[in-house]
Amino acid sequence: MTPEQFKFYWLLTYPDSVPLPHLFRHFWPEQWFRIHSLPQSKRYAETQEEWEILLERQNTIISDLLANAPEVFIITGSEDAEEPDNESSLKNYKFINLPSIDLHKIYPNEYEKGELFTPSFTAQQWKINQFNDLLKNVAEDKLRAFFLSVDNQCLIAPYDGGVDIILKDAQTKERFKLKYKDWLSERPDGL
Repeated sequence: MTPEQFKFYWLLTYPDSVPLPHLFRHFWPEQWFRIHSLPQSKRYAETQEEWEILLERQNTIISDLLANAPEVFIITGSEDAEEPDNESSLKNYKFINLPSIDLHKIYPNEYEKGELFTPSFTAQQWKINQFNDLLKNVAEDKLRAFFLSVDNQCLIAPYDGGVDIILKDAQTKERFKLKYKDWLSERPDGL
């Protein structure tokens, strides 16, 4: 996929939005749900056993959501175009930069003038446990990245505490929420 094709796909499928995962639940509340990576909604893994639970949960649900998808896009980005994200978990992938987004123009109350976000993407094949380093870096809040499947029509955004998921419609969301009900937040707002 070229940058132009990616931009066209994003505008067509996710209009009036930007590829910033912390905003997904605001853009698509009807299709959004969240799982927590650890029991009792614990945010950070501290032991080897907790890391195993976190990676097992994340690999399980991501594998389920991406079942039979021939490719998945990993999207990350940098708020400094001069210093793209260079976490070691990304070094093995060739990323394609997209045009920078002026965050202040879109969200003037949240971002200062001149704050830019430069997204980049790479196409990969999902394999269970292949992206554990990436998932660990996200879980430790060292990196922000998410997965996009064109074929399965979903966005999967791990964060330090769990995974935000945007599915194609509310019915699909409810099916997956029921399947993973033991990993959901007990809070009414789902956070």
